[in-house]
Amino acid sequence: MQTQMTGTSNQELIEKWVTQQLMNGKTNREMDGTLFVYGNEAHRLHHHPTGEIEIVPEQISDVVVFRKREEPIELNHCRACGMEYDTFKDAIECCSDVD
Repeated sequence: MQTQMTGTSNQELIEKWVTQQLMNGKTNREMDGTLFVYGNEAHRLHHHPTGEIEIVPEQISDVVVFRKREEPIELNHCRACGMEYDTFKDAIECCSDVD
């Protein structure tokens, strides 16, 4: 279940995020169970005993996200894939081709 978007797919965004986390020192086991939501589609990372990680689609109908007011907004993070950048400009240009 993959929706093609202009330029970047949700699968590509997840793979990009996983790669960034691996570069930051996280292991596949630490990322196991991570849930990704894009629109009304959700995918979860599943860690296999072999050490590999798989992107598994989740069945959902609607998504509602409530944010706490005290949660800080990370300005130098890409809102689409979560990658961290040195500047706000770099962060907004990261996945700018995603609608």
